[in-house]
Parts: sequence; structure tokens; C-alpha cells
Amino acid sequence: MKKIKGLVVGVGGQGIILFTRVLGEACVKENIPIIVSEIHGMAQRGGVVESSICIYGKSPYVSEGEADFLIAFEPAEALRFIKRTQKNTVFIISKNPVLPLSVKEGSATYPDLSPFFEKIKDYFSKIFFIPGEDLAKEAGSGKALNIVMLGASSALGLFPVSPKSLKETLLTLLPEKLHEMNLKAFDLGFNYIKSLM
Repeated sequence: MKKIKGLVVGVGGQGIILFTRVLGEACVKENIPIIVSEIHGMAQRGGVVESSICIYGKSPYVSEGEADFLIAFEPAEALRFIKRTQKNTVFIISKNPVLPLSVKEGSATYPDLSPFFEKIKDYFSKIFFIPGEDLAKEAGSGKALNIVMLGASSALGLFPVSPKSLKETLLTLLPEKLHEMNLKAFDLGFNYIKSLM
């Protein structure tokens, strides 16, 4: 099987660790070898969170120009990790920014990222922008962004694991009261990507 390597990035509190855990346990359930590595940084304070994933390989570290996919829960983080991508990298980027405390307090401004994204569209052919937080809120909570992004990733076939296994694994990891909302979040992400194809 061909090795698949990629990154899931964002900021603390966006649920990247749960995303990775669901994917990992679903792969194990289907006897698919997977290795993950997580860097939490100042996660609880809104710092960078990075999860490296390797399927059918021996090392989870994603070197420069090596990523098959980049899933960014926050748009600025997609640009931070762009050196690890290559021309055929598949991008899924949530369009909703997470404003740092300095921006909220007025001592800094959040950059206008649209010129950068317009420029990289000329080089990368597989970039999918998704209103991730908006879809999560439609499902019932902005905290379901991670599951929206999981559904979107599944719709693109980024991982050799079925949507059914991902959903079943998700339900085993969450309390029953959160099942309906998170299944809806998964389906909203999945269907949004399908609508773009």
C-alpha cells in the first residue's frame, strides 16, 4: 500500500486531538496501520496544535514538501505549514479565523489572507475551503468543528477508512448526549465537500 502522510493543524481548543484519535482508532478497527504524533504547544491558551499522521508508513513526521494532505482548522495555520506541502497536496481549510487575544484587545490586527490564498490557488490544484465553524454551529455547537472537518476529509477519501467506521468510532468516544449533534456535524462536512465536487 502507498504511504499516506499529512498534517492536521489549528489552535488550542479546536478538537484536533479528538479528530486524530477518532481517525486512529477507526484505522485500527479496520486493520490499517497508522502512526500519529501530536504537538500541543500552548494549546490551552490558543497556541498552535499540530498532528502529524502517517498511514502505511513507519514515521509520522512530515518533512518539507512531503504532505499528501493538510487539514487546517484555522486559515492562518494553513499558511504556517505550507512549506511541508507539495503541488499535489490536498488542502481542506476552514475559512473561519480564530482571533488571537492581541487582536481581540486591539493591539494587533488579523491579516487579510485572501491575497495569499488567491496566489496559492495558481500552484495547488486541490484546495477546498469550508465554512467549518458555521457548519458546526448549524449542527448545534461551534465546538463540533473537528467533526465537520472529519466528515469533509472522509468525503474526499483522504484516508483508507470508511465513513461508517469513523462514525462508529466517534460514537464510542463521546457521551451519548453528544451523539446526534456530532453525527450531524460529520454529515454536514461530508455533504458540503460532495457539493463542491
